[in-house]
Amino acid sequence: MQTPAILASMPAHPELGENLQFILVGFVFVIIVLLILAGITQLVGLLFKQPAKPEKSAAKATPSTAASSPSKNEPAEVTEELDPALTAAIVAAAVHAVIGDQPHRILSIRPAQQSWAQEGRRQIFSSHTVR
Repeated sequence: MQTPAILASMPAHPELGENLQFILVGFVFVIIVLLILAGITQLVGLLFKQPAKPEKSAAKATPSTAASSPSKNEPAEVTEELDPALTAAIVAAAVHAVIGDQPHRILSIRPAQQSWAQEGRRQIFSSHTVR
């Protein structure tokens, strides 16, 4: 190891110039190591970066198959009606999971007027203060 040799070569009471030289060498060493780590990180990122694939399957799909299968970005719509008793059980379980053993009563269950994405955006925008 070189460290004991470097420490042995330093005087017990270094001058200002020796201190500045030691600090400058250490700073340059740290910058070089950080540049090497940044280069390694960039190389690893390039290995995992995949080129964008054109969506040929979506273009080749016939309109009947495209209409029947929702795309990956759009949520699937549930068009089937659930059993009202099952719906009440699901909502009661969700309420119990959120509030625990506190007494509660479900007065009514109505379908949401907005989609979940719109509700999420509304909550995000309402959390910000307007200046």
